[in-house]
Amino acid sequence: GPSLYQFAKIRGYGPDIQKYAYGKVWNAEAYSACTNMPRFGQNEILTEQQMRDVVALLLDPNSPVNK
Repeated sequence: GPSLYQFAKIRGYGPDIQKYAYGKVWNAEAYSACTNMPRFGQNEILTEQQMRDVVALLLDPNSPVNK
């Protein structure tokens, strides 16, 4: 898959990117029909809290992802 390095640093930290990131984790196919990324929420692979934690990691300016 694509690199998540500096995810929010490149895309921003606002409400629109938060909604996009959560939606992508929930159901990646809603944004791109040709994706190999699992539908983590829709297929109940991750819990609600786990999805929030993933999105928080991607969007926290102090996370290793954005350094």
